[in-house]
Parts: sequence; structure tokens; C-alpha cells
Amino acid sequence: MLIVGNDPAAVETDLLAGRLECPACGIVLHPWGHARKRILHRLTTNEWLHPRRGICAGCGATHVLLPEDTLLRRRDAVEVIGAALTAKAAGSGHRRVAAELGREPSKVRRWFRRFASMAEEIRAHFTRWAHALDPVLGPVVPTGSAFADAVEAIGIAASAAVRRLGPRPPWPLASVMSGGGLLATRSDLWAAPG
Repeated sequence: MLIVGNDPAAVETDLLAGRLECPACGIVLHPWGHARKRILHRLTTNEWLHPRRGICAGCGATHVLLPEDTLLRRRDAVEVIGAALTAKAAGSGHRRVAAELGREPSKVRRWFRRFASMAEEIRAHFTRWAHALDPVLGPVVPTGSAFADAVEAIGIAASAAVRRLGPRPPWPLASVMSGGGLLATRSDLWAAPG
């Protein structure tokens, strides 16, 4: 899997021009069909997503080219999941968040549990990203809530990225910085800073 931009035409152009590299070995990717078509649930709409696939000219591995506004194996856009995580960090419960977002409470509870189980790793990862993007950034001091500290670290890293790279929404940046694996079961999928 490789996180790419949200514009399918631009992704296709980059793929055909050889500008996309295998995340495993760094060799150029070539077109290799599409991944399974699925519905992506946004805050107010749903849309069909049919991600492109690429095959590595070196190692032969195939990779789904996942848009940056999505997360690995999630049917909800990262903006939806990010809104839920932000509300939880502010003190809202899963039922209230689910009602506000129009999602099933069990789904929101699973997001919260997955995020909470990796909160310290997430906080450390995004703190490293924040310092890589802004070397003069002071220390990021934990407040005592691992969940809220992890959400705050994502926000600090996104702010550092905006200062350095220009305006972009914070949750797609979190998807890029985590390699699409923000709620994955393995942190080794995450994109490392630098």
C-alpha cells in the first residue's frame, strides 16, 4: 500500500510517468489494475472509491495506491474518524459521537479502542514528525490522558506541516504521516519522518 493524492487523474499521470516508487524497495511502480471498488463514507456524502494498483519493477510486489483522505481497511474517510477522535479527546463518549456523525456506536467504539490501544505509540510517532518538520519546536509535554495526548500530537505535527509546506487539512496529513495505518493493528506500517 502507498498513500497518494486524492486526484485520480494526477495519480494516474504520476504512475505512468514513473514518479511513484515501491515503498518496500524504492524501485518505480508500473500500472497493475485496480483494487476492489468500495464505498467511502464521508461526513455528509458517500462516494465510490476504486483505487489504482501498481506493481514494482524491482521486487514484483503489488501496492494499492490509497488516497490520502482514507485509511487502510476503513470505509469511513479520515475526516470522519478524525472528527470522532477529536470529540473523544475533548471528553465525548462513543454513543454521542456516533449520533453526531451518523455512525453505528459499535463502529465508533472500535475506532476508540484501536486508537487507545496504540495511543502512546501514536503520540511518540507524531511528536517525532512534529520535530522533523519544525526543528525549533519545543518539547511536547504529555498531560496525563494518553488518548488526548495522541490526538494533540497529531494536531501539533499537522500544524508543523502546514507551517513548512502550506495549508492542508490535518487528518489527511495524519493519514500520510501514518502511511494510512493510523488505526492499523501494526505500527510498522507507519511512514517514518525524514
